[in-house]
Amino acid sequence: MSTPASTPTPPSPVPAAPAPAPAPVPAPTPVTTPAPIPEPAAEPLKFLTFNVCGGLCENAFSLARWTSSLVRETQDADAFFLQELCGRQFDALRNRLSGEYQATYVVTVRKNKACRRNWGDRRFGIAVFVKGPVFARGVWALPNPHHDEPRALLCVDAVLAYRPTRLCTTHVDYKGHNREMHVNYINTVIRGWTGPLVIGGDLNLSPGTAPIRNLYRRFHEIDPLARVTFPEQDLKIDYILFSNHFSGFTASGGGWRPWMSDHRVLRGTARSHDM
Repeated sequence: MSTPASTPTPPSPVPAAPAPAPAPVPAPTPVTTPAPIPEPAAEPLKFLTFNVCGGLCENAFSLARWTSSLVRETQDADAFFLQELCGRQFDALRNRLSGEYQATYVVTVRKNKACRRNWGDRRFGIAVFVKGPVFARGVWALPNPHHDEPRALLCVDAVLAYRPTRLCTTHVDYKGHNREMHVNYINTVIRGWTGPLVIGGDLNLSPGTAPIRNLYRRFHEIDPLARVTFPEQDLKIDYILFSNHFSGFTASGGGWRPWMSDHRVLRGTARSHDM
């Protein structure tokens, strides 16, 4: 009789090996945000205004020599304003600066005898030169109830330092109450303008007069020291006025050149900024 096979005994379970400990995670490296690099400050804009006395001031200049002198005076200006400018003077200066400046001229007197005597052309007026495209212009005749010499306010809308800016020039009357009337009228015209604005010209009034004080309430003058611009009478009557879109004003007279004009050149700089 055969012996029954014995049932095999199952093997004992082998204990599982312990799981390896996780590798330590390194602490995160702090991220340092670099300080922002400030944008370089924009270069100051250069401005100039000059009553060139093109008609009344007799001189021995040829037109070519006069033009070369004005090119030197206005060199590097971003915008400049000229008053008492005869037509041939404007034409010559515009041609010399063609490709660099946009030039705009308004004739206020069409039959000026002194311009004909000095330059062979009777046109007489005011002008704005600007580096940058001009896309609009406007002319306002100043009040003239007594039929005196016609006067005007000339403005151009141009791109100045990548920003639309209105640039104006004028030459108000020098006689009696006409001066106050003209400046007050200009103040009324520009009262509603809210964009960047620069006005350069011969206002024939001193800083202490009421019409100029009214302008100072809204505008900044390029020369707060109010240095003399009309040496024959020891007066400041030439101005460059800025809206609140500008700051950082500097100014210099640049000397008096009596062989060119009875006015000093008024020049200076200003920085544009956002309101």
